[in-house]
Amino acid sequence: MFDLVPQNCQTPRIAVFGVGGCGCNTIKQLSLSPLGDNVELIAVNTDAQSLLISNSSTRLQIGPETTKGLGAGARPQKGFEAAEESQAALREHIELADIIFVTGGMGGGTGTGAIPFMAAIAKDLNKPLVAVVTTPFSFEGHQRGLLAQNGVDDLMQHASAVIVLPNDQLVKALDKKVSIVNAFYESNRILQDVLQGLTTTISQSGLINIDLNDFIAVVSHQGRAAMGVARQVAGEDLQLTINKALKNPLLEEVKLSKAKGAIVSVMATESIELSQYNSIGETLQQQLDPSALVIIGLTIVPELDCELELMVIATGIQEGAESEFEIFTELQQPKVTKSQDQIQTKSHNERFDANELVNLHDFLKQKSTSSANEDHGDDELEIPTYTRNQRAVN
Repeated sequence: MFDLVPQNCQTPRIAVFGVGGCGCNTIKQLSLSPLGDNVELIAVNTDAQSLLISNSSTRLQIGPETTKGLGAGARPQKGFEAAEESQAALREHIELADIIFVTGGMGGGTGTGAIPFMAAIAKDLNKPLVAVVTTPFSFEGHQRGLLAQNGVDDLMQHASAVIVLPNDQLVKALDKKVSIVNAFYESNRILQDVLQGLTTTISQSGLINIDLNDFIAVVSHQGRAAMGVARQVAGEDLQLTINKALKNPLLEEVKLSKAKGAIVSVMATESIELSQYNSIGETLQQQLDPSALVIIGLTIVPELDCELELMVIATGIQEGAESEFEIFTELQQPKVTKSQDQIQTKSHNERFDANELVNLHDFLKQKSTSSANEDHGDDELEIPTYTRNQRAVN
């Protein structure tokens, strides 16, 4: 018997762009993890010096004329102009990939300006692009939070899916004694785990297969997204594992019931039971909208070091997504409250009440009418005004 293998059969190519200082740090961590050969890590930055120490096999300095290799200076417009200058190089790398992940920090210059521009290129090329971005700590100030919010809003217009990791969630979810290096490691590990799970899922033929087109169908629901990976060892509660994958504490708070699609990859040993697989499907249907497109795949991995591994990407979350940095921005807005003194004393801009103001046209019309109604004799009109006034006084 002969197996017919299509000549154009190939493993989907995944490009992961780390943009700006934060994104390049993520790429550095990803380069130390065992990813498939079909995953290309690309470090993108305006800062030439920072780019030199990147562990990525592919480095791309954008905007050499715009920034002179000195960075964007926390100005998103500079980051945008740098990406625009290097549009041809960015477009070439995006065009070669089947799936694009972009990661970086919002609130600075390079990431905030360049990532939405790159998403627009991918959209123009009809390529699925998933953006995983961080937002600033509250203590970084209102201005930086506002830049981040504007950057995410702009990104939402172009990316297939946007996953937000507020830095404030690190403080809430992790141990207070954790070092800042380990805290960011945990944040980066979300993308790392999903990439490893995704490459295994779509690069291998599963027992219940998920292919590239399945992934594209799910992420085509534009909007916010959530993703997570959870591992279960023997004896652990399956429901707890599912909840860990669905509700990662480091992600922004989103309502999964608003998701329009979800892709679920189950990797397990041969001992997985039908009831376990069925329970995963039922739980997801309860969490998500009944009309959501849910694709669940199963890949048997005999050498897996746990009972099963669950990866979930929920997409198309249009409503009910309230991120921590949005809450922070609202709290930072100064509230306008009038004290008793302010109520009693008018400001310079409120010197007169509305009923004290006189319409000039009405005033002139009234004076004209009153003048016409006054009866002055011809003899009296010949008397000078000054003399008439003196007579009136006497």
